[in-house]
Amino acid sequence: MTQKTFANLLKAVIVLAFLCCAVVYAFYVPAIAQEAADVYAEYSALYVPALVFVELTALPILIALVLAWQIAHAVGQDNSFCRANASRMKAISLLALADVAYFWIGVAVLWFGFGVMSGPEFILVVLVGSAGIIVSVCAGALSHLILKASLLREENDLTV
Repeated sequence: MTQKTFANLLKAVIVLAFLCCAVVYAFYVPAIAQEAADVYAEYSALYVPALVFVELTALPILIALVLAWQIAHAVGQDNSFCRANASRMKAISLLALADVAYFWIGVAVLWFGFGVMSGPEFILVVLVGSAGIIVSVCAGALSHLILKASLLREENDLTV
């Protein structure tokens, strides 16, 4: 597989991820929020604040997708191992971690402040949070490895 083909494959996956996020945040999240407001009528006043809270979790994801696109573009130019890509991966790692922290703070407010959480919802929160932490750790590790490879490449370029 050539660099160009690989970069195009990465970009296709990024577009697919964007489309999935768009569908989830545009249709699924509002539908679930409306269903919750209907089932728990006493908490229906929380519909808009909760919806805004959840929709804001899309911002770090969108920023991470833009950074991933920039990485894919660099891969297509045969510049996979550069300091810029290491910085981008580090930013993706921090965005994922910030998104998880924001998510868990909001969940804690809903849970402890209003008592709005049952067993299945708690399991979903743990799974979503765990996925975000896994993305953060993997992106951080990749950032470190890309930086090391970049330094080796720079050192190698100086000796030739």
